[in-house]
Amino acid sequence: MVKCVFCGKEEHSFKGIHLIGNDGSINYFCSSKCRKNALKLKRDRRKFKWTLAHKEERKKTIVKEAKKAADKAKKDDVKN
Repeated sequence: MVKCVFCGKEEHSFKGIHLIGNDGSINYFCSSKCRKNALKLKRDRRKFKWTLAHKEERKKTIVKEAKKAADKAKKDDVKN
């Protein structure tokens, strides 16, 4: 199983597109949608809701916001 460079989806190695660069790096894209967004349009994968990178980034921000709220509640309790 290989993982798409753009969206993070795992598929069998005989599906999708493998692009091999001159430096020997191998990029795997599961669909033309991912390939076009990454190479042609040069988009950031963290900004699209359908990518795994966006979901991971969103989880991190939710955890950070929850910690900030908990810290703020502790400080308010100490003051009162």
